[in-house]
Amino acid sequence: QFGSSSISQTSTFGGARCLEGAMGNKNSAINAKLKAKEWQWQLKTEVKHLDREVKKIQQGEAKLQREIQSQAEKGNVQSVQMLAKSVVKSRKAVQRLERTKASMHAVDLQLTTCLATMTTSSSLRLSADVMKKMNTIAKIPEVGATMEQMRREMAACSEAEDGIEEALMDEGEEEEAATEVQKVLEEMALAKMGPLSQAAATAAPAAPEA
Repeated sequence: QFGSSSISQTSTFGGARCLEGAMGNKNSAINAKLKAKEWQWQLKTEVKHLDREVKKIQQGEAKLQREIQSQAEKGNVQSVQMLAKSVVKSRKAVQRLERTKASMHAVDLQLTTCLATMTTSSSLRLSADVMKKMNTIAKIPEVGATMEQMRREMAACSEAEDGIEEALMDEGEEEEAATEVQKVLEEMALAKMGPLSQAAATAAPAAPEA
């Protein structure tokens, strides 16, 4: 893979080397541009990977919806609600991956801007905003280790002295989860089904956590 072999050879690029361009080292500026282009290639590769993940999750949701319909016809309230929770989790996962892709596109764009403004006597300097996005991207379970390595390399060229930590949003709020499950059922026109709605009034509170 292009990313892994290239990283092992260029991971020392950073820190002092980022400053060499500022001292007029033409070769260092060229190396900085090559490194930025490598980062862009890695970002594009990772976006394609996330596209495949999103498609896989959405295909899984379609199967869940068919199973929900089947269980609803049988009046299996508990099964319907558990399956609906799985649909909610799938949609949250897709939303998270879409946000990650948007962040990757934003970083790619900022790298393009950096490249356009660099000269043979300037160094590659990355903004704190870029590092904030990269810190968030690297925490996403679906992205590869390449993104963490890339984040470390970028940190050496960042305007921020320390890495910026951004806590991931807590997506496990009970009330929100219950509301989202209800939305899924309403979307599928199941919330008001005769036996299902009657049983839900008593069975829902006792349903085990998914």
